[in-house]
Amino acid sequence: MSAGRVLQFSLMSLPAALLLAVPVYAGVAEREPPPAELWIFVIGIAALSWVMACRRWWLPLAVWLPTALFVASLIADFADPIIGPAVREELGVAYVLQADLAGALMLVVPLMLANIRFSRKD
Repeated sequence: MSAGRVLQFSLMSLPAALLLAVPVYAGVAEREPPPAELWIFVIGIAALSWVMACRRWWLPLAVWLPTALFVASLIADFADPIIGPAVREELGVAYVLQADLAGALMLVVPLMLANIRFSRKD
């Protein structure tokens, strides 16, 4: 390739390279699960925990650890000093309260069902 062609190619690719270097400004709402998805998770975890508790009393505890990690990552976004206010601004305080309630239910239901089955064990 000649030097003229290299210069021409680099000048033509300069706008594309600059376009790729520009940061993308996306909202925070794309990172957060929608409220309907959160409530489907609550129903799914409750149903799975109930079925598992019917089999063995300690099986819902196996669901609890991944659920706790998911809820911790969800709540950590709300506690972040940069992401938290952006979430409240974009999605509203009602979303944060709804996500907190759904997260609390996701954590409590497996423990509650395991406790109910354990206490009935004779």
